[in-house]
Amino acid sequence: MQDVERALRWGVCRARDLRAAGLSPDGIDRLVREGWLVREARGVYARPDADAELVHAARRHMVLTCLSACHAHGLWVWHRPHPPHVARSDSTRTPGVIIHRVRCVPRQPVAPVLDALVTAFRCAPPREAIAAAESAVKYGRITHDELLAAFTGQRDRRIRASIGRIRTGSASLPETLARLALEDAGFEVRMQVEIEGVGHVDGMVDGVAYEVDGRAFHSGPVEFEEDRRRWNALMALGIPSVRIPARWVLANPDAAITVVRRVLDGWRAS
Repeated sequence: MQDVERALRWGVCRARDLRAAGLSPDGIDRLVREGWLVREARGVYARPDADAELVHAARRHMVLTCLSACHAHGLWVWHRPHPPHVARSDSTRTPGVIIHRVRCVPRQPVAPVLDALVTAFRCAPPREAIAAAESAVKYGRITHDELLAAFTGQRDRRIRASIGRIRTGSASLPETLARLALEDAGFEVRMQVEIEGVGHVDGMVDGVAYEVDGRAFHSGPVEFEEDRRRWNALMALGIPSVRIPARWVLANPDAAITVVRRVLDGWRAS
Protein backbone atom coordinates (compact mmCIF):
# COMPACT_ATOMS: atom_id res chain seq x y z
CA MET A 1 0.00 0.00 0.00
CA GLN A 2 3.00 2.33 0.18
CA ASP A 3 2.74 3.04 -3.56
CA VAL A 4 -0.94 3.88 -3.09
CA GLU A 5 -0.06 6.23 -0.22
CA ARG A 6 2.44 8.00 -2.46
CA ALA A 7 -0.16 8.33 -5.20
CA LEU A 8 -2.49 9.92 -2.65
CA ARG A 9 0.17 12.25 -1.25
CA TRP A 10 -2.04 15.27 -1.89
CA GLY A 11 -5.26 13.50 -0.93
CA VAL A 12 -6.45 13.41 -4.55
CA CYS A 13 -5.23 11.51 -7.60
CA ARG A 14 -6.19 10.08 -10.95
CA ALA A 15 -7.31 6.52 -11.52
CA ARG A 16 -4.25 5.98 -13.70
CA ASP A 17 -2.01 6.80 -10.73
CA LEU A 18 -3.82 4.29 -8.55
CA ARG A 19 -3.47 1.66 -11.26
CA ALA A 20 0.24 2.49 -11.59
CA ALA A 21 0.50 1.97 -7.82
CA GLY A 22 -0.76 -1.56 -8.25
CA LEU A 23 -4.51 -1.24 -7.70
CA SER A 24 -6.84 -2.98 -10.12
CA PRO A 25 -10.17 -1.39 -11.10
CA ASP A 26 -11.87 -3.83 -8.72
CA GLY A 27 -9.44 -2.79 -5.98
CA ILE A 28 -10.27 0.87 -6.52
CA ASP A 29 -14.00 0.10 -6.38
CA ARG A 30 -13.48 -1.82 -3.13
CA LEU A 31 -11.73 1.16 -1.49
CA VAL A 32 -14.63 3.36 -2.58
CA ARG A 33 -17.19 0.95 -1.10
CA GLU A 34 -15.24 0.77 2.16
CA GLY A 35 -15.10 4.56 2.42
CA TRP A 36 -11.32 4.90 2.00
CA LEU A 37 -11.77 6.78 -1.28
CA VAL A 38 -14.41 9.04 -2.79
CA ARG A 39 -15.01 9.12 -6.54
CA GLU A 40 -15.08 12.86 -7.22
CA ALA A 41 -15.32 12.74 -11.03
CA ARG A 42 -14.59 10.36 -13.85
CA GLY A 43 -11.12 9.02 -13.21
CA VAL A 44 -10.61 11.27 -10.13
CA TYR A 45 -10.48 9.96 -6.56
CA ALA A 46 -9.86 11.58 -3.19
CA ARG A 47 -9.57 10.79 0.47
CA PRO A 48 -12.70 11.71 2.45
CA ASP A 49 -10.70 14.40 4.32
CA ALA A 50 -8.94 15.85 1.25
CA ASP A 51 -8.53 19.62 1.01
CA ALA A 52 -11.60 21.17 -0.60
CA GLU A 53 -9.59 23.35 -3.01
CA LEU A 54 -7.56 20.37 -4.22
CA VAL A 55 -10.74 18.41 -4.80
CA HIS A 56 -12.37 21.35 -6.58
CA ALA A 57 -9.42 21.63 -8.97
CA ALA A 58 -9.01 17.87 -9.47
CA ARG A 59 -12.68 17.45 -10.40
CA ARG A 60 -12.00 19.78 -13.32
CA HIS A 61 -8.67 18.09 -14.13
CA MET A 62 -6.75 21.22 -13.16
CA VAL A 63 -3.66 21.75 -11.01
CA LEU A 64 -3.24 24.20 -8.12
CA THR A 65 -0.57 26.83 -8.74
CA CYS A 66 0.50 30.30 -7.57
CA LEU A 67 -0.10 30.95 -3.85
CA SER A 68 -2.73 28.20 -3.76
CA ALA A 69 0.01 25.68 -4.50
CA CYS A 70 2.40 27.43 -2.11
CA HIS A 71 -0.15 26.97 0.67
CA ALA A 72 -0.52 23.28 -0.20
CA HIS A 73 3.27 22.92 -0.02
CA GLY A 74 3.27 24.42 3.48
CA LEU A 75 5.08 27.64 2.53
CA TRP A 76 4.41 30.95 4.26
CA VAL A 77 1.25 32.30 2.65
CA TRP A 78 -0.17 35.47 4.13
CA HIS A 79 -3.54 35.33 2.37
CA ARG A 80 -4.69 32.04 0.90
CA PRO A 81 -6.20 32.93 -2.49
CA HIS A 82 -9.91 32.55 -2.96
CA PRO A 83 -10.98 31.42 -5.44
CA PRO A 84 -8.04 29.04 -5.91
CA HIS A 85 -5.47 29.63 -8.64
CA VAL A 86 -5.04 26.78 -11.11
CA ALA A 87 -2.87 25.93 -14.10
CA ARG A 88 -4.20 24.66 -17.38
CA SER A 89 -3.05 24.61 -20.99
CA ASP A 90 -5.93 26.72 -22.31
CA SER A 91 -7.79 29.76 -21.04
CA THR A 92 -11.31 28.35 -21.16
CA ARG A 93 -13.45 30.17 -18.61
CA THR A 94 -14.19 28.01 -15.60
CA PRO A 95 -16.28 29.23 -12.66
CA GLY A 96 -14.78 29.17 -9.19
CA VAL A 97 -11.09 29.37 -10.14
CA ILE A 98 -8.45 31.83 -11.37
CA ILE A 99 -6.73 30.31 -14.40
CA HIS A 100 -3.04 30.62 -15.21
CA ARG A 101 -2.30 29.39 -18.69
CA VAL A 102 0.81 27.21 -18.94
CA ARG A 103 2.31 25.24 -21.81
CA CYS A 104 2.69 22.02 -19.85
CA VAL A 105 0.34 21.13 -17.00
CA PRO A 106 2.05 19.08 -14.25
CA ARG A 107 0.74 15.56 -13.68
CA GLN A 108 0.45 16.07 -9.93
CA PRO A 109 -2.54 17.88 -8.35
CA VAL A 110 -0.20 20.63 -7.08
CA ALA A 111 2.39 22.47 -9.17
CA PRO A 112 6.03 22.03 -8.08
CA VAL A 113 7.36 24.65 -5.66
CA LEU A 114 9.45 26.48 -8.25
CA ASP A 115 6.63 26.60 -10.80
CA ALA A 116 4.19 27.85 -8.15
CA LEU A 117 6.56 30.61 -7.04
CA VAL A 118 7.30 31.75 -10.59
CA THR A 119 3.56 32.18 -11.09
CA ALA A 120 3.20 33.91 -7.71
CA PHE A 121 5.87 36.52 -8.52
CA ARG A 122 3.99 37.38 -11.71
CA CYS A 123 0.56 37.36 -10.07
CA ALA A 124 0.64 38.15 -6.35
CA PRO A 125 1.62 41.37 -4.53
CA PRO A 126 5.42 41.48 -3.98
CA ARG A 127 5.31 41.01 -0.20
CA GLU A 128 3.16 37.89 -0.56
CA ALA A 129 5.43 36.34 -3.18
CA ILE A 130 8.61 37.23 -1.28
CA ALA A 131 7.29 35.69 1.95
CA ALA A 132 6.39 32.42 0.25
CA ALA A 133 9.72 32.30 -1.59
CA GLU A 134 11.64 33.15 1.57
CA SER A 135 10.23 30.11 3.37
CA ALA A 136 10.98 27.90 0.36
CA VAL A 137 14.63 29.03 0.28
CA LYS A 138 14.97 28.89 4.07
CA TYR A 139 13.80 25.29 4.27
CA GLY A 140 15.71 24.08 1.23
CA ARG A 141 12.76 23.57 -1.11
CA ILE A 142 14.47 25.63 -3.82
CA THR A 143 17.59 27.77 -4.08
CA HIS A 144 17.84 31.51 -4.58
CA ASP A 145 19.70 30.94 -7.84
CA GLU A 146 17.02 28.59 -9.19
CA LEU A 147 14.42 31.27 -8.63
CA LEU A 148 16.51 34.01 -10.22
CA ALA A 149 17.18 31.82 -13.27
CA ALA A 150 13.45 31.79 -14.01
CA PHE A 151 13.41 35.59 -14.54
CA THR A 152 16.02 36.63 -17.09
CA GLY A 153 13.99 38.99 -19.28
CA GLN A 154 14.27 42.77 -19.30
CA ARG A 155 10.70 43.02 -18.09
CA ASP A 156 11.60 40.90 -15.06
CA ARG A 157 13.78 43.55 -13.39
CA ARG A 158 11.24 44.33 -10.67
CA ILE A 159 10.79 40.65 -9.92
CA ARG A 160 14.55 40.13 -9.71
CA ALA A 161 14.69 43.06 -7.29
CA SER A 162 12.00 41.40 -5.17
CA ILE A 163 13.90 38.11 -5.20
CA GLY A 164 16.96 40.04 -4.06
CA ARG A 165 15.08 40.93 -0.87
CA ILE A 166 14.80 37.30 0.23
CA ARG A 167 16.54 36.60 3.55
CA THR A 168 16.73 33.36 5.50
CA GLY A 169 16.98 34.84 8.99
CA SER A 170 13.26 35.07 9.71
CA ALA A 171 11.75 32.31 11.82
CA SER A 172 8.14 32.98 10.88
CA LEU A 173 5.82 34.69 8.43
CA PRO A 174 5.12 37.65 10.77
CA GLU A 175 8.87 38.34 11.10
CA THR A 176 9.23 38.44 7.32
CA LEU A 177 6.19 40.68 6.87
CA ALA A 178 7.44 43.10 9.54
CA ARG A 179 10.89 43.30 7.93
CA LEU A 180 9.45 43.92 4.46
CA ALA A 181 7.16 46.65 5.79
CA LEU A 182 10.05 48.39 7.55
CA GLU A 183 12.23 48.15 4.44
CA ASP A 184 9.42 49.55 2.29
CA ALA A 185 9.26 52.50 4.70
CA GLY A 186 12.94 53.23 4.08
CA PHE A 187 14.47 51.67 7.19
CA GLU A 188 17.66 49.63 7.00
CA VAL A 189 16.93 46.40 8.86
CA ARG A 190 19.58 44.09 10.30
CA MET A 191 18.20 40.61 10.90
CA GLN A 192 18.92 38.22 13.78
CA VAL A 193 21.44 40.48 15.54
CA GLU A 194 23.53 38.94 18.32
CA ILE A 195 23.91 41.15 21.43
CA GLU A 196 26.26 40.15 24.25
CA GLY A 197 24.35 39.24 27.40
CA VAL A 198 21.09 39.15 25.50
CA GLY A 199 21.41 36.69 22.65
CA HIS A 200 19.88 37.33 19.26
CA VAL A 201 17.01 39.70 18.53
CA ASP A 202 14.75 39.49 15.49
CA GLY A 203 16.03 42.76 14.08
CA MET A 204 17.67 46.14 14.64
CA VAL A 205 16.58 49.44 13.10
CA ASP A 206 18.73 52.54 13.72
CA GLY A 207 19.85 51.22 17.12
CA VAL A 208 16.39 50.04 18.18
CA ALA A 209 15.92 46.31 18.73
CA TYR A 210 12.60 44.80 17.75
CA GLU A 211 10.98 41.44 18.34
CA VAL A 212 7.90 40.08 16.62
CA ASP A 213 6.13 38.62 19.62
CA GLY A 214 3.62 35.81 19.51
CA ARG A 215 3.42 32.55 21.45
CA ALA A 216 1.95 30.81 18.42
CA PHE A 217 5.34 31.13 16.75
CA HIS A 218 7.44 29.76 19.63
CA SER A 219 7.96 26.21 20.81
CA GLY A 220 6.54 26.55 24.32
CA PRO A 221 6.50 28.40 27.66
CA VAL A 222 10.25 27.95 28.27
CA GLU A 223 11.09 29.75 25.02
CA PHE A 224 8.48 32.39 25.80
CA GLU A 225 10.13 33.08 29.19
CA GLU A 226 13.55 33.27 27.50
CA ASP A 227 12.15 36.02 25.28
CA ARG A 228 11.24 37.96 28.43
CA ARG A 229 14.74 37.49 29.88
CA ARG A 230 16.25 38.96 26.73
CA TRP A 231 13.77 41.84 26.88
CA ASN A 232 14.88 42.72 30.43
CA ALA A 233 18.56 42.41 29.45
CA LEU A 234 18.04 44.89 26.60
CA MET A 235 16.49 47.36 29.02
CA ALA A 236 19.43 46.95 31.40
CA LEU A 237 21.86 47.73 28.55
CA GLY A 238 19.93 50.85 27.63
CA ILE A 239 19.00 49.56 24.20
CA PRO A 240 15.52 50.74 23.22
CA SER A 241 13.39 47.83 22.18
CA VAL A 242 10.01 47.19 20.64
CA ARG A 243 7.71 44.21 21.02
CA ILE A 244 5.42 43.89 18.01
CA PRO A 245 2.54 41.41 18.39
CA ALA A 246 2.47 38.91 15.54
CA ARG A 247 -1.30 39.35 15.37
CA TRP A 248 -0.82 43.03 14.52
CA VAL A 249 1.62 42.21 11.77
CA LEU A 250 -0.64 39.60 10.20
CA ALA A 251 -3.56 42.04 10.26
CA ASN A 252 -1.49 44.98 8.96
CA PRO A 253 2.31 44.77 8.57
CA ASP A 254 2.55 48.56 8.42
CA ALA A 255 1.68 48.57 12.13
CA ALA A 256 5.33 47.65 12.70
CA ILE A 257 6.37 50.93 11.03
CA THR A 258 4.21 53.02 13.36
CA VAL A 259 5.52 51.34 16.52
CA VAL A 260 9.19 51.55 15.52
CA ARG A 261 8.87 55.20 14.47
CA ARG A 262 7.30 56.16 17.80
CA VAL A 263 10.10 54.50 19.76
CA LEU A 264 12.77 56.09 17.54
CA ASP A 265 11.21 59.55 17.91
CA GLY A 266 10.97 59.17 21.69
CA TRP A 267 14.53 57.88 21.99
CA ARG A 268 15.95 60.71 19.85
CA ALA A 269 13.95 63.32 21.75
CA SER A 270 15.33 62.09 25.09
